[in-house]
Amino acid sequence: MAPRLDELGRRFEDLFAAGFHSYGCFVARHPGKILIASLLFVVLCAPGIAYIQINLDLFKLFVPHDAPVKTEFLREQEFNRMPVGDLTLNVTKDVAKRSAPRHTDIIRYYVVHKEYRNLLQSDTLGLLYNFTLEMMKVTNDFNGRTWTLEDFCRKEGNDQKCNNNLNVWLKHADLLFRDGEGRKNPNIQLSYPVMYLFNRPKDIGNVVYGVNVTGEKHEIIGARVLTIHWFINFESTPEAELAYMPFRQKLNKFWDQKTAETDIQWIPHNDKAMDDELNLIILNSVPFAIPVSIQLMLFVIFSNWSTDKRKSKPMEAYIGVISVILSLVCTFGITFFFGLPFNPVSSTMPFLILAVGVDDAFLLLGAWRTSNPKDSVEKRMGHTMGDAGASITVTSLTNFGCFALGYFLCSTPAVGDFCMLTAIGVMMDYVFQVTFFSAFMVYGGMKEERGGLMSCYYEKCKKKNDDVDVDAEQEAPAEVDNTPTLMHWFFEYKLAPFILRKEVMAASWVLFVGYVFLSIYGCSNIMVDISPKKYIRDDSPIQTFVHLADKYIWADNVMPTFHVMNPPDLRDAGQRARLNELVFRLEHTDYSIGRVSTNMWVWQYQQYLNDFPEVDYDSGFYNRKLLNNFFNQIDYVQYRGKVKINDSIPDGEPCVSAFSFQTSFYGLDSWDKRQAELFHWRKIISEYPEFDMFLSGIFSPFLIDQRKSIAPSSMQSIGSAIAVMAFISTFFLPDKQSVFVMTWSLLSISCGVCGFLSLWGSDLDSVSMGCIVMAIGLAVDFSIHICYRYHRSEELTAQRKVIDTLAVVGYPVLQAGLSTLIAMVTLPLIKAYLVRVFFQTVVLVNVIGLFHALVWLPQIICALDPIDRVPLRIKHQMLDGAQ
Repeated sequence: MAPRLDELGRRFEDLFAAGFHSYGCFVARHPGKILIASLLFVVLCAPGIAYIQINLDLFKLFVPHDAPVKTEFLREQEFNRMPVGDLTLNVTKDVAKRSAPRHTDIIRYYVVHKEYRNLLQSDTLGLLYNFTLEMMKVTNDFNGRTWTLEDFCRKEGNDQKCNNNLNVWLKHADLLFRDGEGRKNPNIQLSYPVMYLFNRPKDIGNVVYGVNVTGEKHEIIGARVLTIHWFINFESTPEAELAYMPFRQKLNKFWDQKTAETDIQWIPHNDKAMDDELNLIILNSVPFAIPVSIQLMLFVIFSNWSTDKRKSKPMEAYIGVISVILSLVCTFGITFFFGLPFNPVSSTMPFLILAVGVDDAFLLLGAWRTSNPKDSVEKRMGHTMGDAGASITVTSLTNFGCFALGYFLCSTPAVGDFCMLTAIGVMMDYVFQVTFFSAFMVYGGMKEERGGLMSCYYEKCKKKNDDVDVDAEQEAPAEVDNTPTLMHWFFEYKLAPFILRKEVMAASWVLFVGYVFLSIYGCSNIMVDISPKKYIRDDSPIQTFVHLADKYIWADNVMPTFHVMNPPDLRDAGQRARLNELVFRLEHTDYSIGRVSTNMWVWQYQQYLNDFPEVDYDSGFYNRKLLNNFFNQIDYVQYRGKVKINDSIPDGEPCVSAFSFQTSFYGLDSWDKRQAELFHWRKIISEYPEFDMFLSGIFSPFLIDQRKSIAPSSMQSIGSAIAVMAFISTFFLPDKQSVFVMTWSLLSISCGVCGFLSLWGSDLDSVSMGCIVMAIGLAVDFSIHICYRYHRSEELTAQRKVIDTLAVVGYPVLQAGLSTLIAMVTLPLIKAYLVRVFFQTVVLVNVIGLFHALVWLPQIICALDPIDRVPLRIKHQMLDGAQ
């Protein structure tokens, strides 16, 4: 069975090499047609870029498809779409106003002392309230018109002006804390997160944070974070949409000025802030592709320059970079046309393709240099493709397979879209390297005696040196071409013999043991850490908000909303008791504030009905007149939007189709606590299936569920990627030893990248998971090129095969690694975690990969391979003769 498999592998390998040899000859015969076809393809694909869709939706980007929070989010939207019923009061009936599309937002500022001191002091509170009144007078001139807050704010009823009702509590708090006498008023209970005025609850948990409380009633004695905000609701016209962002920036400048004038800092935040931040990451990152392209062009030009004009290929290498750029144009055109969205994680994809895309060009040029210069261009191109075609094909296929697998296995949609975009980009780059770039190689080969594509430059040099004997120069190529270039000479006669010396091998394997130890140590200590700060720029103003949220806002008061989609019949005492039991359990978790923080309309309605002793619960609980009067009370109107009435139910029957309530929790000062408490809430409500409940309004909902799934998902993705890479390589490396060594190298590089990422300060999250999958794809390149060349070498001993391998592909592999590292030089200038982890991963995989490819991999191959190994092709010839 084994000989049959070996024979099958040999035939497949030879057939593959022969196919590429024939294709190389075809390219040499028709370079012009291939070049024109490639450019026409670019012209056809380029218009597709106009269909670009930028996805900035946090839920669509970072919430796994099977995450509970996604279902909760969708059900919350369903709840919000449910009609409130005909009990709605004090809502405008202006149909025209409702039918027009509206832009809604919240302008919110978090207020902190620069030294995080207590803000609940009379002089501070009064100053803040006066500043809010002053801000409402801010104007901004835009497109020949003066815009004010009245153009954007939500107005109550038929009012034509904005009010400051949302922030009037500052004025009342000023009076309360002015002399301390107000605190003694029995009608005022300044508790947290719900205060009571004449026994009427007022929720203040969403405007005061970082509180100090005292007593059983949680009475507030200090607070470090306050909130001021205004609701935005305006008709979404093109003119207003364009004017809104500049006006918001003008408001930010107003508060920046107040920050400079006082000891208080105002931190802007709104519902669209994260969208803006994600967009800024894209806008700040993508333009850096231009200097990266220039850096690569300079590197490939100088690294392929030689004193021998016949071996000098700077312009050909430059065309290799142009080929990568054209492949990117086609990739974006095709993917955008078919609806694949672009996102902040995908913004690193152009750098990746630019960095690794020129690798194939280096290998093709290296194979061309090993061909016989006396042969025709067609024969040399056939040799080049036959020698390098399989190698660049297997790396492209493995990279494609790795990223395609990442699309299906990565649970985070943003990373999945990045993987799909990169997979298509890798294959598109491969297509352009074997068509567009190869066609230019043919044209360069036709002019090789005159300097290739740089022949114009050399001809100018000739004119300046009239004493050059052209005829003698044309007779020299046979001798000159037998001399290797400086770098190929270095790899063949210096590096390869050096690393095969016994003392060097012993020292390098001691170094490898240390490398493995550090890698395993880093992998074992990598932590799951998913925080909003990783999805915004390092210097973003929102970083301050995230710091406040972690330290005060999410730690002091978390008030999730619990939705009851199948309410019980509240006339029934048993069903009411069942509902109260559920609420009681939520109020008595480890981090619950308790009954004082619960905001539930049912209890308030029951108290209201107690004022009507004649009302019978069995017949009057759902009396629409009573419900209408209850929700019309100034103290209870806040509950109206939380209760959905079914208009089709007869009066007196259970007409509440759904409702929501809230209760608060505190002390959740770490993500581990928040995750554990969230799962505990879900477990409690799951034990009451008859209510069909879910929760919403939790802290950073787009991240919280990932903390549980990211570790197993990462292991699945990484393990599957390595297995697929090893499987694909077996089709191109039928030799068992080569497959084993390649897989060992892949595992070693992947482990090293994971471990050193941890030691470099990165954590396990959706971004680093995608980068690790990317690293596996890149690691294949280093292993395959060395193993394939070693496998095809015709030398008689293992040492000679290693020397031959490094002489041919050592320098192209080094060029590929260095070009990738040079392409990363400017990325640290982009201050964003998304880009920083990408940079760290690419640097690690190239440094570790180069060490494996040029040192450890050749050494282990030499150690494992029998010293009297028969050359592969000779063995095949012997087998053919025996048959």
